[in-house]
Amino acid sequence: MLISMEWQVNKPEQMGDVARDMLELLTPGAHANVLALHGNLGAGKTTLIQAIAEQLGVEEPVTSPTFVIMKSYTPRLRFTELVHIDAYRLDHPDELVRLGFGELLEQPNTLICIEWPERIAELLPSDTEHIHLNVVDNRRLITREAHE
Repeated sequence: MLISMEWQVNKPEQMGDVARDMLELLTPGAHANVLALHGNLGAGKTTLIQAIAEQLGVEEPVTSPTFVIMKSYTPRLRFTELVHIDAYRLDHPDELVRLGFGELLEQPNTLICIEWPERIAELLPSDTEHIHLNVVDNRRLITREAHE
């Protein structure tokens, strides 16, 4: 069954509330949790991942990994690893496989957040949660879709 939730964000500071709500719905477990963030440039994907990192107690600055493809952070809360992937510059999904994506999916207590997931759609596990970010009249509409 597809479960959908929606948030309306009027200012960037509200992303922390959205991140907190999303994290409450995730359970760290035997394999990685995957969040696929869909949205145009400037929709707020990186901002949401920064808010997730802050909610998890990541102390270092979280920046978009556009040119390095993948960055890893150590949260103080809930998950043992936060992985931020930006698939925008990938020419083929195999590039991510060569960076160890398959092994990442098997890591327990790991949260993987992926920007531009449509570029690697065939690699995403079936239990991936899809987050859609849309800008409407200077507001962001954020929708979470997950199979439960």
